[in-house]
Amino acid sequence: MSLISVEFLIFTAALSAVYFLVLGKYQWVVMLAANIIFYLLAGKVFPIFLLVTCISAFCCAIMVDRVRERFKKSRSGCHTREEKQKNKEKCTKIQKCIMAVCFIFNFGIWLTLKGSHSPALPLGISFYTFTAMGYCIDVYRGKYQAEKNPAKFALFLSFFPHMLQGPFSRYNSLTETLYEVHTFSRSRLKEGGIRILWGVFKKTVIAYRFGMIADRIYGQETAYEGLYIILLMIAVTLQLYADFSGYMDIAAGICRIFGIRLEENFRQPFFARSIEEFWRRWHITLGAWFRDYLFYPVSMGKGAQALGRKCRKRLGNAFARIVPSLIALFVVWTATGFWHGNAWNFRIWGWMNFFFIGSGILLEPVYAKGKELLHINSESWWWKAFQMCRTFWLFAYMEMFSSACSASAAIRLTVSMFRWGTPGGYALLETFGMECYDVAILLFGVLLMGIIDVMKEKKMRIRDITDRMPLVIRYAGVVGMAYMILLLGDIGTDATKGFMYAQF
Repeated sequence: MSLISVEFLIFTAALSAVYFLVLGKYQWVVMLAANIIFYLLAGKVFPIFLLVTCISAFCCAIMVDRVRERFKKSRSGCHTREEKQKNKEKCTKIQKCIMAVCFIFNFGIWLTLKGSHSPALPLGISFYTFTAMGYCIDVYRGKYQAEKNPAKFALFLSFFPHMLQGPFSRYNSLTETLYEVHTFSRSRLKEGGIRILWGVFKKTVIAYRFGMIADRIYGQETAYEGLYIILLMIAVTLQLYADFSGYMDIAAGICRIFGIRLEENFRQPFFARSIEEFWRRWHITLGAWFRDYLFYPVSMGKGAQALGRKCRKRLGNAFARIVPSLIALFVVWTATGFWHGNAWNFRIWGWMNFFFIGSGILLEPVYAKGKELLHINSESWWWKAFQMCRTFWLFAYMEMFSSACSASAAIRLTVSMFRWGTPGGYALLETFGMECYDVAILLFGVLLMGIIDVMKEKKMRIRDITDRMPLVIRYAGVVGMAYMILLLGDIGTDATKGFMYAQF
């Protein structure tokens, strides 16, 4: 069931009616039932994998908590510091064994399915697997206690708005509002509905047309060159942004209607001035997951720290201090590449991100001296603009590389980029099967996305601005966008109903 289908519209409307009509203490049960129905409609076998992850993660967290409580009680019998230390070490060892079994089991399933090259992975398997394991780690670290109610934990893990593409919700953040009693609100319905409409517009109108460009070139790498490849880089990047952020708008809009707070996953990424900053703005919750659960443990681990100390003797303190971080970065981006796919182009994509971020860290003193020598003001508008353009093109190239069908195809595209002789004007439009109005729609959509991102970057509340507009203009804008979706959006073909990250 697609999030932009008539079936999903009926599903959401029916859920809203039932959710707000039942007694408050049963609302979470209604939402759990909706999650089950939603996932059952995705496939007959797929729910088994979600159920297995749900049961194993729930049991793991409960056992970790119980071990901690049991050893806390046994501390009263410890009379010396050494006895207390042994008690703590024994407790930690048992907890680590429980965690290891859970991790090997769940990530084993994930790795097996991801490595199978199956075109139909269980819906959202990467998202619910990583969310479940993040929850177990937080319980192990004592961030919060394990959820004792298996049905409530199942509601958290299977919550359908974040099932397809995230965000990677943290238990303590999502459940603050997920388990609460909510009353119907017209203002929330309006806000959520408008955000859903904006998300559908980005997906069906903007992402669809950029996809027309990308689909025509991929698979025929040697037939295109020069300007075509530049357009491909732009198209793939903006298609992914409109598609992915469009989904997040739909998911956040649905949650807003129900009064549930969902973490934001994008923060104006094209204003980033480096690849490192870009990933703090793009797919924010994925970056936060790898940072908290992989980067910090690796960089602070005994192996990385020991290597850093060895480097201090030969390469100096400055370099030795960043060695653990570089090791952790390599591990993180290797894992992130595999998270996106098992093909070599995804691994190379991950290593390219590592190279750009790592070289930025290593060469930071050189950059600082260069700017000082050239009298460059880091806060000047032209320097910021240069950094943002540079970051956009680096990211666009990497996305083009990762979106190719293989690493060899991506390399062929790279070579073709430096061969010119491309026709312009109507020849380009005919190549992509587009008309002049398609270009006008794309320009309008990109301009609209840009204006909204600029307003957000300047901390302007869009709702306050729209509320000051005359009622006629507001309704005309909403109705106009709905008509554009119906008349110009791609809402009827199976090929474009799914979102780009839905099978991750």
